[in-house]
Amino acid sequence: MTDATPVVERTGALSAKPSGGPIIFFDVARGVSAQAVVLGHALNIFVPGIFMVPGQRVFYMQSFAVIIFFVLSGFLITSAVLKKKSQPGFTFGSYLIDRIARVIYPLIPALVLITVFDFLVIHGSTKLPFIRIDLSPQTIAGNFLLLFNHPFFQELAPRLHMPWMNVGPVGSGAPLWSVVAEWWIYVAFGLLAFVAIRRMKLGVGGVILLVFSIAVPVGYMVKGGYESLAWIIGMLYALSAAQMRKLPVALHGLIALLATAGFLASLYYGGQNLHAASSIGTASVAFCHLYFWLSGRKDGDGTASVPGGTVPRLATPWFNRFSVFLSSFSYSLYLIHFSVITYLWVYLHDQLSAWQLIPLALVVSNVLAYGYFLLVERHFHKVGKFLKARMLR
Repeated sequence: MTDATPVVERTGALSAKPSGGPIIFFDVARGVSAQAVVLGHALNIFVPGIFMVPGQRVFYMQSFAVIIFFVLSGFLITSAVLKKKSQPGFTFGSYLIDRIARVIYPLIPALVLITVFDFLVIHGSTKLPFIRIDLSPQTIAGNFLLLFNHPFFQELAPRLHMPWMNVGPVGSGAPLWSVVAEWWIYVAFGLLAFVAIRRMKLGVGGVILLVFSIAVPVGYMVKGGYESLAWIIGMLYALSAAQMRKLPVALHGLIALLATAGFLASLYYGGQNLHAASSIGTASVAFCHLYFWLSGRKDGDGTASVPGGTVPRLATPWFNRFSVFLSSFSYSLYLIHFSVITYLWVYLHDQLSAWQLIPLALVVSNVLAYGYFLLVERHFHKVGKFLKARMLR
């Protein structure tokens, strides 16, 4: 979810020029998915009688949006590595610093804000109707070290009789589990990728880090959460992109339709389970073929979308610019939205109706997220350059 920022990722600032067709596809997917996460969580919190009834089959749009984030991330990160692999200065160190600047740098201030405002608003550890607010020292430390929900500690804690080792997201930062899961996927993928493309040798420390990283996606899968499968599928489609573009465009459309049908069937027979391998796998395949189908079509004047050629305009310039805008601060929105919704519930759930609080949550979350983007996130390029200048030889 932190890597589908086509224009902002390249320039470090919001471009006034809209990007081309396939790139806009990623912008739209990321921007709409981030809004779906906010809306889905607002519906859960403010209308629990409809969206949080135990045993009720509900399509949680936020869970579907997370699938899109994972498959996008797998596709774009792999594509970026393939593009840079011939550059002499592209090392595992530079790759990891890029990920730190893009993912960890915006995350840390968000964790600080969430912790501080949780103490101020909720006054310590407590249990709200929809979330347990844990602000214990070990939970705070585990979050800043990106070690919460780690399978190793989940297994060791009961065996060593040290329950404090197993912690979850801090306070109202519940959605941050996916950011941490992706972080460890980035580390594992980077190690494996540089072993393959640079013949990098892993010492004992490297092997330990690889096992420690891979344990996170594997641990989630063992417990029934197959979001990492979407990342892997995105990676595989990026690796085979050249071959995919040689296939007939109509075939991509057909596969996308068949995969969508499989996704709907999986939801129907699986009780709307958006964490299952079947639903995540079919959704990811449909998404990737939809991308290749759109990027391979011709626009109205017959201009073909081919690698290195002219990309067709899929929509109006206004639509393209708006898509880039929504995409630009979607990571910031994901980081802070659940806390914002929680605070609105604490202060206003007795004063306003649910249907007043839901649009209010959307507006306030977006405004604050864009402010956070301007103040923090958009400077990640500078942070990356600063770290490389001091940490890489």
